[in-house]
Amino acid sequence: MGHQILRAIIENISKAGYFTIMVDECVDSSNKEQLVLCFRYVDSELDVHEDFVGFYQIPNIAANTVVSVINDTLMRFDLNMSRCRGQCYDGASNMSGVRNGVKTQLLRQEKRALYTHCYGHVLSLSVADTIKNIALLRSCMDTTHEISKLLQYSPKRANLFKEIKVNMCDETSGFRILCPTRWTVRNETFRCIIDNYTPLLELWETILGERVDSEVRARVNGVCSQMNTFSYYFGVRLTHNILRHTEQHTKLSAAEGQDLSVATLQVQLHNSYFFRSQYDQMITSSSFGSLYFSKLKILALEDL
Repeated sequence: MGHQILRAIIENISKAGYFTIMVDECVDSSNKEQLVLCFRYVDSELDVHEDFVGFYQIPNIAANTVVSVINDTLMRFDLNMSRCRGQCYDGASNMSGVRNGVKTQLLRQEKRALYTHCYGHVLSLSVADTIKNIALLRSCMDTTHEISKLLQYSPKRANLFKEIKVNMCDETSGFRILCPTRWTVRNETFRCIIDNYTPLLELWETILGERVDSEVRARVNGVCSQMNTFSYYFGVRLTHNILRHTEQHTKLSAAEGQDLSVATLQVQLHNSYFFRSQYDQMITSSSFGSLYFSKLKILALEDL
């Protein structure tokens, strides 16, 4: 059945005439490098397709190795490199290097195979850079990462957390572990922290009341202290408010059959709505509104 599906995909790509190569690498649970290969093409009805064609275990992620796998796949699929019109990878040096990266080597084979840095990866890098350059958000992210590790690597603590939620009759969803690589989808973790703030504080207090390893005690005590500060709670709220919109951007750009013009328009409309709604919330807020309009009156009286 798998071979039939693969043959159908190859036939569709051949009929389309032109295609884009999309490649990414990752490490699986057995600590082996896997290369993910997809093809993007437009059919005769002008519908956009992105089809996954396989995982390929590779000994390393050097550019020459990746190019060898791509060329081998094209040969087995009977697809000519001269029909390639695009390449889409992340911004790692082995993929996008200007001297001997994958994109450069494929451009030598077909100069019309234009390289595009994956938009989802660009957005993730932008979010990461923004958060790392704001002390409040950086500290908040570090504490949240520590919370994830404390729950993820200890079944005992995870079960204790569930018991506390049951005893408190808390029906909110459980804790979602922080995604280690994709910053744009970390919003769910912060939403879970907001929903489970009281159970989490109860969890840390319970652990500190027991006999535990000194290192674990220090980590739990640090997390508990941070969660009892206004700055952390404010940081969680602010980060959640930011990431829920970047997550929406990611979903828009990765939607099935999405094209650049439509995705760009959707992002512009979403940004316009986001900033307008934030402004309206500030203006309609009683505290902010009264302060804002009182200052306007003072400026008017002084003819400023």
